[in-house]
Amino acid sequence: MKITKLRVFQKSLPYIGGGLAVGDLSAERTRTFDRFNSTIVVVDTDMGISGCGESCPWGDSTPGALEGVSAIAPAVLGTDPRQLQDIERIMDLTLNGQSYAKSAVDLACWDILGKFNGQPVYELLGGKACDGAPLYRCVMEQEHDRIQAEMEQYRAAGYRYFKLRVGIEPERDVELIRFAAGLAHPGEVVYADANCRWTLQDAMKVVNAVADLDVMIEQPCLTYEECQQVRSHSSQTMKLDELVTDMTMAERIVRDGAADVACVKMARIGGLTKASKIRDFFVEHGIKVVTECMMGGEIVSAAVSHFAASTPADLLFNTTDLHAYNTQSTGTPPPPTKNGLLYCHDTPGLGVEPDYDSLGDPVAVFEG
Repeated sequence: MKITKLRVFQKSLPYIGGGLAVGDLSAERTRTFDRFNSTIVVVDTDMGISGCGESCPWGDSTPGALEGVSAIAPAVLGTDPRQLQDIERIMDLTLNGQSYAKSAVDLACWDILGKFNGQPVYELLGGKACDGAPLYRCVMEQEHDRIQAEMEQYRAAGYRYFKLRVGIEPERDVELIRFAAGLAHPGEVVYADANCRWTLQDAMKVVNAVADLDVMIEQPCLTYEECQQVRSHSSQTMKLDELVTDMTMAERIVRDGAADVACVKMARIGGLTKASKIRDFFVEHGIKVVTECMMGGEIVSAAVSHFAASTPADLLFNTTDLHAYNTQSTGTPPPPTKNGLLYCHDTPGLGVEPDYDSLGDPVAVFEG
């Protein structure tokens, strides 16, 4: 089997809530997105089997995935997409960085391999180890009544994991964490995600002020060393996200006991091939994982569903259904969700096909 063509589509995905306010490292400490720019890659082969992949960064105008695919395409045309390790090596030799572009191509190759073998992708990843992955929801509000309303809405839909947006101002963060933790029912998990925005001094102030609460702290500071200092002086469990970038960092986290939970995002790492290795490494060493991606539609959510399903249930912290945050489609059918759980299709490959009616014409076509 040989790759004969790569078709690239771009789709603007409006956020379902109108505007998503997230923290960043600017002076304002926050930024609002109302849409996301997703790149979809369809890989065609000489055997008539096609596969689809998708990656979507934060923001509405990032062209990096398209530029990266343009560089990768000539190198992978004519190669066998079923040889995932070869495809990974070729992409890395061709282009440094550009993990979003590599992820979209990599996912399409997994889809092809599953279709060729007549197996869902989770079987290729070792089999279904979790039948129904717990989903989390981000509680983005900053006012008490809105936080309460949002948690009640998600709880009614079956969600039990609530991620609170913090990192704006330490005293305010402490107040929000205490309020949200007080709303939690038995069996529910509330955790505070600073998205790297606390200084070390701010982080220490917050974790000391909530030391009596059963809450997890996610990515408090920008650097690994600062996060380690927070962990060593805190009784809270720690989740690392932005720092989980490659196997070298995963090995460092395990060696230092730097986290209780690690978030493995396919697009940040460069695809499912790399992400599954890192996931397996964390699992082997007893660290719970969040299996997900950055943003996107149904195609990337389908990949997330297989990634989660192949993770041992006792070491899968949670995951997310990214397509539920958008009002537009990239693929069909979406992976099923029910009572706060994400399921995957049992059909060969990812179980999703591009929604060409929604995607329109490709923005680029590469042929061998």
